[in-house]
Amino acid sequence: MPTPDHTPDRPAPVNTIGAGGRSHLVRWLTGPHDYAWIVDHHSMRSLRSSIRAVFAGNTLLMAVCSALLLRSPDGPQGTVARTVALVVMAVQAAAIVLIVLAPMPTTQRRARNYFVGFGVFGDVGLTLILVLYSPVVHAIGCALFVINSALCTYFVSSRWLLAHLAWAAAVIGYALWRVDDAHLFDPYAVAAGGLVLLAAVCGVPIAAHIAWNRLSIDAQQSLVDPLTGLRNRRGIEVSVEPLWERASRDGLAIAAVVVDIDDFKRVNDTHGHVAGDDVLRSLARRMRDILGGDAVAGRTGGEEFTVVLCGTPHEVTRFVDLLPRRLTDAGDAVPVTVSVGATVIGAPRDRDYPEALESAMRDADARMYTAKRAGGGQSSTAEI
Repeated sequence: MPTPDHTPDRPAPVNTIGAGGRSHLVRWLTGPHDYAWIVDHHSMRSLRSSIRAVFAGNTLLMAVCSALLLRSPDGPQGTVARTVALVVMAVQAAAIVLIVLAPMPTTQRRARNYFVGFGVFGDVGLTLILVLYSPVVHAIGCALFVINSALCTYFVSSRWLLAHLAWAAAVIGYALWRVDDAHLFDPYAVAAGGLVLLAAVCGVPIAAHIAWNRLSIDAQQSLVDPLTGLRNRRGIEVSVEPLWERASRDGLAIAAVVVDIDDFKRVNDTHGHVAGDDVLRSLARRMRDILGGDAVAGRTGGEEFTVVLCGTPHEVTRFVDLLPRRLTDAGDAVPVTVSVGATVIGAPRDRDYPEALESAMRDADARMYTAKRAGGGQSSTAEI
């Protein structure tokens, strides 16, 4: 349930409009990475099964290669080396099971641990296998770092990507040294092969990550109302589903809430549109202060805001009842009141999404007008 001292763990999108290449590069290197966005993005939520399949397939490929080379003369030699290879394969098999069965993380911290953990696991596991092989197989096997680089490009921050690339470059360098030390090829052939490996593993991912980072920022900004910093209508539509899923899973109620500023035309006519914009920004800040991670809020009209929140039926009803007073401050430069309409869905699991939510939104909008006709500055709530 939203609380005043609870803020979402997702960082706000950074406005880079008009920023030059250098400033964007600095932001790429030093800025926050929104791991939760990767999972919650509207184009990614339907691909969660595909993401699992990619991660599991990557791990399976490495395990299969390890198993094949165990039977090769160029594979691990000796009891200790073969035991290490078998242990790594067993861990890879367990990882595949966890990837397939464990739910995708939805919070910033858990998503970071999930994606970074997989990257570290892939790099360390691959390295442990490669160093057990003959120099040539070690060098050829370094091509598998391309797969890890591709995954890091889409799922981890720039700092973790650079850490992965540094690790991969070190392993490739060690492989080239082993090949050269064994005098299997002339130094020029070794250098040429090494440059190709480094370009494939380390060169392309950096450019791709920078481009992907910029596209991700632009995509996030397309879901945000530029005046208030809250979500816009599209942003709400693509952000509500995880909240609905949580309410259904945990047996919570979900409420559709419509908030409208009373007599806002008077504010613009009397004080001007600049003052009107200040009122909207002030209300948005107040809304962010009282809402937490269990709510999605946005500006969906000129002076209309929409909130979707979950909690127990008593909690959400109590919250809505207090909302007109909590969003009003007589000390504002231009004091305003708000009318609130809400529809509480007591058992989301028994209803079809998104039809049930759309119906609740329409009812909440009608109830907002009921509160407005009753004099404004109050709420009207119903439970279905």
